Amino acid sequence: MNKNFPTYRKRFLLSVLGAFIFVGLINEGAHLLLKEKTDRPPEIVEVSIPAGTAERISAGEADPTIPSELIFVIGDTLQVTNEDDVPHELGPLWIPAGSSASLLMENANKYTLGCTFQPSRYLDFDVRSRTTLNSRLQAFGLATPPTAMFFFLYSLLVFPLKSDETEEN
Repeated sequence: MNKNFPTYRKRFLLSVLGAFIFVGLINEGAHLLLKEKTDRPPEIVEVSIPAGTAERISAGEADPTIPSELIFVIGDTLQVTNEDDVPHELGPLWIPAGSSASLLMENANKYTLGCTFQPSRYLDFDVRSRTTLNSRLQAFGLATPPTAMFFFLYSLLVFPLKSDETEEN
């Protein structure tokens, strides 16, 4: 057995510890700096179609209270309430006057649905996957081993161990 083995082991364990701390700081720092409003639990997003919307749309005007684009996370529910006196449609939803309908966002994608309460006759929305603790831990677990190996190899290059020949002279 090589008599430098305990030194290698000690250096490797220090490299693993350094990588653990380094990757943890970078991982969580990036998460905090790049956090978006979609990094949240699923919720109910309500859109209300106010009275008189059909007349405004036929005149080519948009209702300022209705957004032209929506952003969701997987698991969100779009709840559309029709306060207008005519029925409206949004993609697969038929919303009679004075009632409401809901649509569950199940898949991450960009959608454009036919919509009778927008002057363009379309409503764009984006369904995004959210960053969960599980996905952050996976990133941490995948980045730490190669980082530890690089730290270990670079430590051998920058601070080489003394060879047996040098110690004898």
